[in-house]
Amino acid sequence: MLKPDIKYKIIDGRIKTRSIEVHIVDHCNLSCAECCSLSPFLPKRFVSPDEMEHDLRLAGKVVAPTYLKLVGGEPLLHPRLLECLRVAKQLELAEVLSVTTNGLLIREMPDEYWDLIDAMTLSIYPAPKLNNAVMKKIEKKAQQFNVFLNIKHQPEFVKMTHWNPAADPESKQAIFSDCWLRERCHIVDKGRFYMCTRPPHFHTMFRGEKPFRDDGIALHAGETLVDEIYQYLRRDKPLNACLYCYGGNATTEPHRALTRREITMVMEATR
Repeated sequence: MLKPDIKYKIIDGRIKTRSIEVHIVDHCNLSCAECCSLSPFLPKRFVSPDEMEHDLRLAGKVVAPTYLKLVGGEPLLHPRLLECLRVAKQLELAEVLSVTTNGLLIREMPDEYWDLIDAMTLSIYPAPKLNNAVMKKIEKKAQQFNVFLNIKHQPEFVKMTHWNPAADPESKQAIFSDCWLRERCHIVDKGRFYMCTRPPHFHTMFRGEKPFRDDGIALHAGETLVDEIYQYLRRDKPLNACLYCYGGNATTEPHRALTRREITMVMEATR
């Protein structure tokens, strides 16, 4: 079981962290049950390169991540993916520029895609599964362009989402205290910095009717931002999103696709 090991240092005015994610799309070409990004329940959204650059420039002044990850949903669905990658590359915010994908659209990616990235995490599910010929092409491209390929076989998904949240403060505190997501899954989204990817996705899913944006820090150009984010990352108080989440160490279930009926039922329940 993973446990958070949270030790942050400020070096040359920037907080050293593991990673920052930008979920450049919310939707996906799959409908995996227990998707941690809640993609089956979110509307189609494409983050513009300008919006991404704005948030990353502000965050990058005070945070120094090792990895900058373009994630989704399925990021390869973005019609301006190459523009997003060019912006991310030019910012030189992190040591490694990475994309996380299920790989189903990888054959449509031009050589420039491979030339821009430093690493790619490829999530392999039991179905639909990439065939051996596609896998060999991916490995060949990665070798050709010196891209580190992280292949993650995921036969199971963590059951993180708490559909019937209890207002038990002790349980909420325990989930927050034991959860590794708050150290490894920092994200910028719509002008805010979050220690975890769950709040902005819950915000979208519940149509802004619950206080999930309060779980993040507003990005700005002021001198106090570094201290605001540093204190935020070291906080002991749980997030509002913790009521709706069992955390990264929750139980697992075999991977499966949601039916259209299941998706509709959840979306109706959150209206």
